Amino acid sequence: MKSFDQSSQKVEQLHEEVRMRLKQKQTPEQIYNSLEEKGLEPYYIKTIIQNVEDEKDDKNSFRNSMIMGIGYIVGGIVINILSYKFAVESNSFVFYIFWGIVVVGIVTVIRGFILYRK
Repeated sequence: MKSFDQSSQKVEQLHEEVRMRLKQKQTPEQIYNSLEEKGLEPYYIKTIIQNVEDEKDDKNSFRNSMIMGIGYIVGGIVINILSYKFAVESNSFVFYIFWGIVVVGIVTVIRGFILYRK
């Protein structure tokens, strides 16, 4: 069990090093070369770099999903309120309910959380 903890710590340290180097605007080739000098296997280096880049893409997808989802929810609620107000002002008993937009927003937010937890 102790060797598993040490292995997972070493993997996390390598991931953190790659994240740091990417933040410093190093290219994947530069990162690859520096990790290769440490004696790591080429396929393992490529896997680590790909994993870190995928994490970054997932975080961007999460942010975009949250913004779109909240936009749909707010937009749907505003449209529903405007439809109701228009019906009241025109003395009509009929108004349109656009809950589909709100549901799409909720689903989009849930999808964003799923991406975030991945």
